[in-house]
Amino acid sequence: MYKILNAIALLLLISNFALAQKFGHIDSDYVLNKMPEYAEKQAEIDQLAKDYQKEVRSLLSEVEKMRSKFRLEQVAFTSEMKKERQAEIDKKEQEALEKQSQLFAFDGLFFKKQEELLRPLQQKLWEAVEVVAKKRGLDYIFDKAADVGIIYSNPVHDYTEYVLEELGLLEKEN
Repeated sequence: MYKILNAIALLLLISNFALAQKFGHIDSDYVLNKMPEYAEKQAEIDQLAKDYQKEVRSLLSEVEKMRSKFRLEQVAFTSEMKKERQAEIDKKEQEALEKQSQLFAFDGLFFKKQEELLRPLQQKLWEAVEVVAKKRGLDYIFDKAADVGIIYSNPVHDYTEYVLEELGLLEKEN
């Protein structure tokens, strides 16, 4: 009996604690897209991606030219010459793949630059979210743009506008 009473008391305590929590959510993508400097940074990132892709395509194009030339000339080659030429092609292809990895891998130059450019804006956003949470007495704020699994949220709990106001972006919208 004592264990049952303790379990009920604990359940009541936990449910009261859970009910006392205040939750809200924002849409960070929406807020970031309202920031004028975000569009500038995004344009810079897009241009960088195009430049890097062009660089990689150029290297891969060289490999294809080498292969085409090899196919045309291989009838005149000895087996040793064929092996040498194929090794050159393979080496060039490996260089192209390494360059692609260096630029676009998870820890590649592109992602490092992207983080470098966007980190200050994200920091500004998170600081505004923290201010709004403290002003509104919220315990948790979820981000609808993140993959946290929010399938539905009542618009009453949407604090995106407050964050925009905190960042001074709300009046620009009118």
